[in-house]
Amino acid sequence: MAATFQHLVVLMLENRSFDHMLGFLRSPTYDIEGLSGTESNPGPNPGDPPVVVSRDARTVNDLNPDPGHGFVNTNMQIFGNSDGRVTGPLMQGFVKDYALVSNHASHGANIMKCFTEQTLPVLSTLAKQYAVCDHWFSSVPGSTIPNRLFAHGATSLGSLTQDIAIAPSKLKTIFEVMDDRRNRSNFRIYTDGASVLLSNLYLLHHQTHFHDYRDFRTDVLNGDLAEYTFIEPSYDDDAQNGKFATSQHPDFPVDEGEALISEVYRALRDSDFWEDTLLLIVYDEHGGIYDHVEPPSLTPNPALGVVQPSTDPPFAFDRLGVRVPAVMVSPLIAPGTIIKQRFDHCSIVATVRKMFCLDRTPFNWREAQAATFDEVLNLERDQVRKEDLQLPNPVTVAPPAGAKVPPQTRKPTDLSMDMARAMEHSMKTMGLAPATNVSQIYTAQDATNYLRAAASLIKDKA
Repeated sequence: MAATFQHLVVLMLENRSFDHMLGFLRSPTYDIEGLSGTESNPGPNPGDPPVVVSRDARTVNDLNPDPGHGFVNTNMQIFGNSDGRVTGPLMQGFVKDYALVSNHASHGANIMKCFTEQTLPVLSTLAKQYAVCDHWFSSVPGSTIPNRLFAHGATSLGSLTQDIAIAPSKLKTIFEVMDDRRNRSNFRIYTDGASVLLSNLYLLHHQTHFHDYRDFRTDVLNGDLAEYTFIEPSYDDDAQNGKFATSQHPDFPVDEGEALISEVYRALRDSDFWEDTLLLIVYDEHGGIYDHVEPPSLTPNPALGVVQPSTDPPFAFDRLGVRVPAVMVSPLIAPGTIIKQRFDHCSIVATVRKMFCLDRTPFNWREAQAATFDEVLNLERDQVRKEDLQLPNPVTVAPPAGAKVPPQTRKPTDLSMDMARAMEHSMKTMGLAPATNVSQIYTAQDATNYLRAAASLIKDKA
């Protein structure tokens, strides 16, 4: 029987589809469900030639403005209509939807641009040297917040939107289950001062579980690693300290996220925990970017626990979102491993419960039906890999000639503003008053400063 892991580290990045990031790794000797190079979408206007997938994705400048990735946009991309009705071939609405979102017909083709092993070397190398999951789907056909809630609690409490002041605050997460003294398990959440989880009412009062990402490597090398570690990237620029966002959310530099992946891998590889740890690198949702695989439908079973439906728009959370990249790293995984089993973010909840909790009762039927990945290691203990894989440097893909250089002073992202509003809500519930108001956030730097200050204020109070 193959070994299992004692520590799980999850790094969840932002808004990229499987085909966009890893689809072109497919080859005769590496048979992932990726791209042949002939996949296409209809052009944005009647009579336009089809737009074929291409190998020329760039670090920045391709996906500005941000592609649509809410529930209605995702329905348009999958079904070609806002209602999610099957009226023809699926996965054919990406170009049209992005042309509408960007308000520029020719810009719609950018949604079909994909990376290659040469332009995305860090994630590609880890995928091929360890394991890639080519059927990992986002939990919700929609945006970041509901998907991240499913990753922690197997539900978004009926929310399909980015409104994070309500659902996240009330959500019972797997962290709360782990904290039960009967479970005797431990976890940590590493952030750069911003997290959907910081607005959760339970975690608000248990702030000792939140740690600064800048301490991650030191902690691990000093022999301090929780059973379950969840790492969040930085979600917006910090120009005052010369840093870009590492989330890979369009249109932040993808190479910055590659550097973050490399940092996390290297910290674990250099530690005494290496042989007992599984690193999962996964993305919360597809970000409106093309993927050719149809998301599966699910069969609800309320007898296993009810999943609160959305009422506006009506949705029973009975189908998955678009496929996303997922890579698993361990010295007990053979090179070139391709995992075909279907997972979604509820698999994280289900696996953590199975591995680290005595309470085995799933939150609901979504968690109960989600596959766990506690048995993905395919080497025996006496076969542990000893090589020290050196990852290539991230690659900065130059923008096309004449492309606009991103301004030094960016506007805050919608996600940063959503998080800031949630933090404001959290502080009010604790009787705290921030030094500035959300209404005074005008730039990405303002948002970064606000979120860090708010997180520090909450932590001090708790």
